[in-house]
Amino acid sequence: MHVDIAQMRAGANKSYAASGFADEGVQALTRGRVSAGMFGDFSAAEQFETAVDGAHTQHVGKLRNQERRLGVLGDKTHVTATCFVEMERRNTEAIEAVLCSLTQA
Repeated sequence: MHVDIAQMRAGANKSYAASGFADEGVQALTRGRVSAGMFGDFSAAEQFETAVDGAHTQHVGKLRNQERRLGVLGDKTHVTATCFVEMERRNTEAIEAVLCSLTQA
């Protein structure tokens, strides 16, 4: 099995970048809110305002969740890449030990 560690790390870094973009989106969305009375002072306008405000809050929450998930994905990918590197190092040492014992016998 061949594992491309550099590609894994590049993917992790792209995940971090996407996480950063999601965070920027959250920051931009949270700078603006629906102002009270912005659509008028009648029942339908107030209902629309409530709906828009609810959708805004939901979008912020979903974007924040994506930001977290992408960061965790990047973390896990780097950990996995490190595990493969360490496993390869241990396996190489084990094979070299066996070869050394065979040549000394």
